Amino acid sequence: MLRVRLEAESIPKVVTALGREALLQPANYIAPASQNNPEAHSPGMLQPSKEWLACFTRFFAQERLNFKTLLQNISIPDGFSLPNSGQLREWKQLCYEATSPTTKNMHYTFAAMDQAMALRLIKWLTAWISADKLLKVEGMWMWYLILKLDSLLDPDDMHSLREMCRKLKLVRGSIGHNSDELLKYHADEIAAINILIASVTHGYGQRDLGE
Repeated sequence: MLRVRLEAESIPKVVTALGREALLQPANYIAPASQNNPEAHSPGMLQPSKEWLACFTRFFAQERLNFKTLLQNISIPDGFSLPNSGQLREWKQLCYEATSPTTKNMHYTFAAMDQAMALRLIKWLTAWISADKLLKVEGMWMWYLILKLDSLLDPDDMHSLREMCRKLKLVRGSIGHNSDELLKYHADEIAAINILIASVTHGYGQRDLGE
């Protein structure tokens, strides 16, 4: 029942409990027939079901609206500043030292950031993540950066999201070749990867990339 467990965990831990339930409740999960299923160790079995993805599309649109509304109502205090757009080292330090997206400083960061910087960070994070692991802090930043973006992107900007999606699929594929016994330790990681992939394929309509 690997897919059932992974889908149940596939809602970002950073959203409210109500948000998790609203997305989980309508989904009819599809699970492998047995542990002997020949696809049990295939990366494909780590993908969410069509029902989950249909629910996610609506969920993503609402989460983006909620996040943008939140940012519009934030008053950035005098003296608050972000690193310059070209200061890669400073941005990397900021990203990897963050512990929670709910702190005031993180709210100020996303509110003060423009679209160009959000896209630049997505490119950088795509390069920073390893080939076989997604850190929790990386998933957190990617999720909120995607929510920060406009709903319509030009081809160059969309290319950045597509490259991120491709990298995440490679990471998930690497994780997927572990045994079921090891996969249970990667449940949260796979959940984060699935929701980030779905944000591109369904949130931004890039379904040709697959799931």
